[in-house]
Amino acid sequence: MPPKKKAKAAPKKKVVKTLPEGVKWQWKDGSKWKDFVEEDELLLETMREINGEDGSCVTKDFSFNQGFDTVYTIDFKAMTQLNNDSKKKRVIRRLEPKAAKAPPAGAGAGWYWWSDDDDWQPFDAIDANMLEKAFATGSTTFMTKDLTFNKGFDSLYIFDFSTMSQINTESGTSRKMQRSGAGAKKVVGHTKDADDDYALMLAGSTAEAMAHGSKYPFAAKFEASLTPEFIAAQKKRGPASLRKQKKDYGPVVSKDKHGSACFDDMLKNEKEFCGEWAVFYHSYSSAAILYEVQAAVAAVLFRFKSEFAALPRIICAPFKHIPTAHRMLEEFPKWKDRDHNQAFRLVGLCGTSSLLADDSEAPAKRVFLGGYSVGPLGGVLEKVLQSCGVPKVTAPSLAKEIIKLAKVHGLDTRGIPGGDKCKSGRSGHMLQIFLRRELIDEYVYPAFPFGVPDKKRMKPFSKYLADDDGAIHGQVRITLNPDVFLRATTARIFTYSADPTFNEARPAFQEALTALLKPILGDEETRIKAATGIFGGKPPDWWSPEDQGEAAKMDKGRYGSSVL
Repeated sequence: MPPKKKAKAAPKKKVVKTLPEGVKWQWKDGSKWKDFVEEDELLLETMREINGEDGSCVTKDFSFNQGFDTVYTIDFKAMTQLNNDSKKKRVIRRLEPKAAKAPPAGAGAGWYWWSDDDDWQPFDAIDANMLEKAFATGSTTFMTKDLTFNKGFDSLYIFDFSTMSQINTESGTSRKMQRSGAGAKKVVGHTKDADDDYALMLAGSTAEAMAHGSKYPFAAKFEASLTPEFIAAQKKRGPASLRKQKKDYGPVVSKDKHGSACFDDMLKNEKEFCGEWAVFYHSYSSAAILYEVQAAVAAVLFRFKSEFAALPRIICAPFKHIPTAHRMLEEFPKWKDRDHNQAFRLVGLCGTSSLLADDSEAPAKRVFLGGYSVGPLGGVLEKVLQSCGVPKVTAPSLAKEIIKLAKVHGLDTRGIPGGDKCKSGRSGHMLQIFLRRELIDEYVYPAFPFGVPDKKRMKPFSKYLADDDGAIHGQVRITLNPDVFLRATTARIFTYSADPTFNEARPAFQEALTALLKPILGDEETRIKAATGIFGGKPPDWWSPEDQGEAAKMDKGRYGSSVL
């Protein structure tokens, strides 16, 4: 019997440089289809061109596979993608445009809003035409009551074209929206952010990314070294967001009582911490439940002050490969997909250096109320719990209990199976992150969109943030190493939620959440196993296996003080 033919190897050089008009490649995640990034679409189109519609081939060249060297088999007849290591098989598809008449001259753009059914719905033609005219003026915001769905209600709506969001100023309800140009093949507008990618990677094949290196590089013991003169000078210059910057909360937050109160409180914190600490801001939405769970686990295991803040990163293994901003800058040139690369997503956080500046991709005052992402996170909560030491058999039932708690306390969980939207419909959250000035250059670098280093502000960055040359502005990329950001001596984090109910109830939610986790992480053996798994090996010397829940508690006055 002749041997079976081996699948053909994909060519090293891509021959397709531009996709045919309207062609789209997607992969199936549960019941939903998701787009491949453009680089991988071109790769798939090239392999299909060479091997034919009924052919197959192998490749290591997917963008998400950089640094891992996994072999994937693509079967174009069956339309599947197989990870040859894990044997995980995904269904893929190639979409082609249906034959259609060209739109008439002057046909308007398409405008869509994100519905409660987690789907995009078109605006009425009259409303879409009005939005297009406003958009064409180049203005970032547009306010009106003259909407077909608003007749008889007379509510004032604010449309923010920079963040593609629609806000009802009376109810405070915020919705995402998208725009497509006339005849365009896809809509524009933000639907997913870094936190969603981080969550999805925890649920996917991240083992390879977490295998870099053999030992977690713990940070050196922190020693405060700022002079009294330097601290006094920074105190005199005041809150970073108000240095040569007027106090303007923007048209959305300024009209909202709760939003304005949150911003007032954040500026109050800046005033207290501006001497010894630098401040950064991170907006997020869908991943909130995951951050809350990680914070509660960190409270039980590592004395993290979870009543004040959520925790974006807790799994330490990926930091073996990229523990600092220095290492991230060394790796960045290798990433064709820039800060969309999996290695970045597992350790990095996108942020801004000012609460009030307008120049970043997601200005805090524009994205706070509505949030910065939408999308399903099915199966991710269970994976996060397992990553944090919860037994696999216990994770599904625990996840259901956590979702129930979240609903009771008003947290928006619409992206999680079994979850629901919060009462106000506001899914936005803001992390206010204070980092000791001595550590800025070690863990943060200034960036342009997509994480491209901003060399003009890198002089070093700590000097830029301390100088009195002008208003502080611009994006940053933070290597959120848990060994540093778990400890109140080196970092202080505060969470603010756009939904008033959850913002007030959050400390109670964390107390209930840690109480739910304690029986599961209750014995010393389990805690040691969990800490070892989180750190990818032996925990740091400062850690001890006793229940840290009580030790983690700190009164607000002490935590909110800049004094170490």
